Amino acid sequence: MSQETSKYIVRELGRHRAENEIILAVTHRENLSWEEARQLVENVKVERRGSIARRQSPLLIAIGVATFIGGLGLSTAIAWATIDGGIIFFLNLPIPYLGNIVYFVTGLGMMAGSAYGLGPIVLDLLTAHDQED
Repeated sequence: MSQETSKYIVRELGRHRAENEIILAVTHRENLSWEEARQLVENVKVERRGSIARRQSPLLIAIGVATFIGGLGLSTAIAWATIDGGIIFFLNLPIPYLGNIVYFVTGLGMMAGSAYGLGPIVLDLLTAHDQED
């Protein structure tokens, strides 16, 4: 495998391109069978995990942080409204405070989901020691 093909695979994985598209391009570039190209892409994914994470991280971190802030804002606003005595109905159901509960839990879920998604990205950035491009 050429160094150029390895850089190509890292670049395309960093751009969130579908693996099948990358494998197809590698089969043409290196004149390999599909299975050989798939294995090559897998090897590069393992060896260059840090470089791929660095390329993917700006977009994923922005989405994760925006989701966390949105969830924090939603939960805070609903908690504040509930403390002030606001009753939010959910789907026109006549159950007092159901909306308050649903929206508060939704905000907590947004925060938990973004933290869960950001965890592996941050760990990959902190623990990866592979070579730079």
